[in-house]
Amino acid sequence: MKILIFTKNWVGDMLFQMPAIDAIAAQWPKAEIVCLVPGRCREMLRAHPRVNRVIVFDEKKEHRSWVNRISLAMTLRREKWDQAFLFHRSRTRAFVALLAGAKRRVGYGKGRKWLLTDAVAEPAGKLHHVDYFLNLVQSSGVKVPSKGVYHFYRSDEDDRTARDVLSAQELAPGRFVCFHLGANWEPKRWPPAHFASLAEKLFVEYGFTSVLTGAPDDKPLAAQVMKQSKIARVISLMGQTRLGVLGSLFRLSAFVVSGDSGPMHIAAGSGARVAALFGPTDPAQTGPRGEGDSFVIHKVPEGFSCPWYGKDLPHGGWLSLIQPDEVMTALKRKGWLTQPAAQQPGAGR
Repeated sequence: MKILIFTKNWVGDMLFQMPAIDAIAAQWPKAEIVCLVPGRCREMLRAHPRVNRVIVFDEKKEHRSWVNRISLAMTLRREKWDQAFLFHRSRTRAFVALLAGAKRRVGYGKGRKWLLTDAVAEPAGKLHHVDYFLNLVQSSGVKVPSKGVYHFYRSDEDDRTARDVLSAQELAPGRFVCFHLGANWEPKRWPPAHFASLAEKLFVEYGFTSVLTGAPDDKPLAAQVMKQSKIARVISLMGQTRLGVLGSLFRLSAFVVSGDSGPMHIAAGSGARVAALFGPTDPAQTGPRGEGDSFVIHKVPEGFSCPWYGKDLPHGGWLSLIQPDEVMTALKRKGWLTQPAAQQPGAGR
């Protein structure tokens, strides 16, 4: 049995698809599973124990022309695929699966039924994206869990590298927090000044070091946080860790604070505690569903709705409505804030 899986494009989407991939692997435990993914998501499947190969489909560059897309399909055709699952709704991918000769092609059928052998109807109501992909495979006869929870697969090397990073910064597991600053859309980012204020509170009251994570393009955000942090110990690891190491760092932290972003889902999938801050996106559809404990703070300003895709955003930004004190109160309520042994009342007596 050879199974080809066409995935969606973003890091968060890859985590949302993971329970469906795991369900396919459990249904056919001896199958060879190959995933066709965009380059940015390749590493997400590097440590997956049941994904045999990952093939990059780059429709922006290498496979932008139809000549190259057809060439890829003809290369795939030599392998004789039994099934293809299309998590992406694009007709292009469905056409590639058809040309590749997959005997069974499963996907949501809207606008491309003629390209599929198993055209699944779109769900009637809104689902969390994890459930959306599970619904697809379940409709094709795959057994799925009663509740989909995604797992971010990491390697032993990722865990070792993360501990080396902590050692180099003289950080102890559980005695630092991670702030993920970036997101693919500005309204989903918590203001740097709010992160700086929370870093100050966590350091003064509990002795936590704040570790900043994000992509290289997010370094200006980190510079703002560090400039506005007068007392707290703040360390920037912006652009310095691959995704697997990032997941390991999140898992070793006391907790992670992030807006709605792919790395927020990596944290949840790695088993980390996650404080997820939501604004224009709907947590009922894209909230954390990983193995780690999590909570969501969601604010929708008066006159706006969620999800929001417009251009006229609230004055002063969307996530600025969530104040550092509100996050601090929620962290205390969860019981995630602990003092170092030397600072705890009665320590050393």
